[in-house]
Amino acid sequence: MKIWKICIVSLVFGFAVTSNSFAEPHAGHGDGSGDGMKNHHDMSKKHAANKHKKGGTFSPHWVKTLTDEQKISFDKMHLAVGQFEAVQRAKMKMLKAELNVLAAARSNNKTAIYEKIDEILSVKKMIMRNRFDHIAEMRGELTDQQQISYDMGLLKRGEHKH
Repeated sequence: MKIWKICIVSLVFGFAVTSNSFAEPHAGHGDGSGDGMKNHHDMSKKHAANKHKKGGTFSPHWVKTLTDEQKISFDKMHLAVGQFEAVQRAKMKMLKAELNVLAAARSNNKTAIYEKIDEILSVKKMIMRNRFDHIAEMRGELTDQQQISYDMGLLKRGEHKH
């Protein structure tokens, strides 16, 4: 009974978190008009001064050049990815709880533990595949110039934390 409650809470929390900030290297779209949401494309002057330049040397950052149609399309993609990830992360939390129960059991069945680990890794693999499918889908909607900037951002991911 408690695992289901954890799963539901995780699902709701995970969806709330991922629907607002999932996609890397991009943080969201829209102009924020009428909904009280901050415009993700406009950085404050203070934040912009501390932000490392992304994209090519001479090309503008791809986010700044998106058309309204691209923004709407990307928002729809990000929503779908966020929903998928929320469910997968809830599954992973439940599997990890089950793994902990198996590890704490008297019998300590290594075979069952290893199978549960494989299930967790399978969920992680699905999340990673979905993310990179999403990256490919986004690239497909960018112009050649936007792709250069986007690809530079992809290559720089993981170099340093902000």
